Amino acid sequence: MSEKKILIVGGSGFVGWNLASFLSRNYPVTLTWHRTLTPHPRVNSVQFGGLHDKDACVALVQQLNPSVVIYAAGISDPVRAEKDPAVMMLTHTNGANHMLIAADYVKAKSIFISSDYVFAGIEGNYHEGDTTIPYNALGKAKLSAENFIRSRSLNHVVIRCAPLLGRGTLDHPSWLDRLRDPMASSKKITLSRKQIHNPVHVRELATAIDRALQYDVRNKILHLGGLTRISEYDLAVRFLEHFGLGADRVVPFDSVLEYQYQDYSLNFTQTLKLLKTEALLLEQSFDLL
Repeated sequence: MSEKKILIVGGSGFVGWNLASFLSRNYPVTLTWHRTLTPHPRVNSVQFGGLHDKDACVALVQQLNPSVVIYAAGISDPVRAEKDPAVMMLTHTNGANHMLIAADYVKAKSIFISSDYVFAGIEGNYHEGDTTIPYNALGKAKLSAENFIRSRSLNHVVIRCAPLLGRGTLDHPSWLDRLRDPMASSKKITLSRKQIHNPVHVRELATAIDRALQYDVRNKILHLGGLTRISEYDLAVRFLEHFGLGADRVVPFDSVLEYQYQDYSLNFTQTLKLLKTEALLLEQSFDLL
């Protein structure tokens, strides 16, 4: 067990809880939660709803004195984000900024979980140094936090993730959990055929963080994705077919707003070389579920 203590902010959500589950095998982990929590036997937890309050963030981090602060708070659904962009800025930007300042007080490494939506989605295969032009609320909030962290922190890692696959909890089920829920099998699900990503299992994010800590990676932007470029609609169909479930209730989204393809896929060659990890095909990620 490593002596590095990890604090995961937003640890009750799908991403944070899975990170806590994987990383707690090798590190002492504490997670924060706000409204609901599914407990984990290896993980300590503290209720905290003060992301909007810099002084409260500083007090929490000083009390826990972690070596690493991972910021995984906030929803990652761009459709929900568009409905309340102010909340997105509060959670993904202001909260992240406050926790970065708090991490600096105790000289902890800051790890910020960002998104492929910081890009415009015009070309795809985006490298770490490519121009970032977000068009939606989620991407704008994530990029704002990225810029603050890169300008203020002397020990940080920003990980831009493609959509993450995995199992959630009863309180925070993942998108795939809801997709194969037998209680919802009669409901139609409308998904885009023209928005392309290269999704990856959430375990690979935990592995990337573990390697970044082992190799003491500092002040880097890392891209994380899978080998399969695919639309939301095709992903849902292949997922359901992989597990022998009917895909009839998945309906392609057809709108005048979707007159062209948007490709948000990430090039993660640098991450593979730096962290000495391996990329997964979509079916390999399914096999981990």
